[in-house]
Amino acid sequence: MAVDLRRIRDYFTAPVCPPTIIQVTSSYMSGIHVDVKDGRAKRHAVLELPPGLLEPHFDRKNIADAAALSGVLKEGIRELQASGKKVACLVPEACLKIFVLSFDSLPASEKEREKIIRWRAKKQMAILPEDTRLSYETVASSSSVKVLAALARTPVIREYEDLFAGLGLEVGIASAPTISLLNLVDWENEKDLLVANIEQDSLGLIAVTQSEPALYRLKTFPVEREGELRFSQKIEAAVKEIENTAHFIEDREKREVRSLWFRSGLRESQADILAGLRASFPFEVRQVQAPPSSGLGPEASAFLAPLAGQVPWRKNLSAG
Repeated sequence: MAVDLRRIRDYFTAPVCPPTIIQVTSSYMSGIHVDVKDGRAKRHAVLELPPGLLEPHFDRKNIADAAALSGVLKEGIRELQASGKKVACLVPEACLKIFVLSFDSLPASEKEREKIIRWRAKKQMAILPEDTRLSYETVASSSSVKVLAALARTPVIREYEDLFAGLGLEVGIASAPTISLLNLVDWENEKDLLVANIEQDSLGLIAVTQSEPALYRLKTFPVEREGELRFSQKIEAAVKEIENTAHFIEDREKREVRSLWFRSGLRESQADILAGLRASFPFEVRQVQAPPSSGLGPEASAFLAPLAGQVPWRKNLSAG
């Protein structure tokens, strides 16, 4: 099936970004509006969402009440005083399937390249639906070709496209928060590390070894009120997943993780989360933040880091 990117074009870690960037999660909607000349954030906004309004999933309908969610988005756009029709959107990672794939080489033909990437992704999934969209980016590698690939169901992505279209906006870029954070981490010089992003409903985790993406993992948390994990349970689950990933990297890649770069979208104190993580691991734990040139204060710099990661501060990867 041909890739359908007529309405949405995806870049992951080296985007040319519209000035308005929005992140949509199951618990909040955030946004920044940046100066296109220097990338400085002129305005930012964070709006909470009522429980159950949006439930991210790869196969199922995500948005339970489009009218209510549109109202929140409209308020956020008003606070940002956004101009222009195009926006970048960070979608919930649970509605994507993300893989780090290695190839000896890739065909020159775009059609053949997409075909082999889909084939490799399909081997890691029980079923690859026909309506799945593929976007990918190649990563410079010393010994092979690394590919960051993301798959999304067309009906699911259209929910988000239609949400913005209802306000006269076009999603020019769609990406995933954890991958966006890679742009804010110096993984050329700090060669072996983990980047983690925790939200109310999930933990996204990507491993970098020898300055190359090596592995992506996603762990979801229950969101139903009666089954939702307490804060301490989420941190415990995150610690376990990070620990398991570090051990896996040591066993498979024969590399020792040197640091964890962490960003939290939870309501609880960032200081408490960092203290808990630092007490759990032998390696250094650092908070991902937007660069000082973003103009964001310390708290906003940490919380809005996934959005800042879409501003092209640096270029680590080459477009696929």
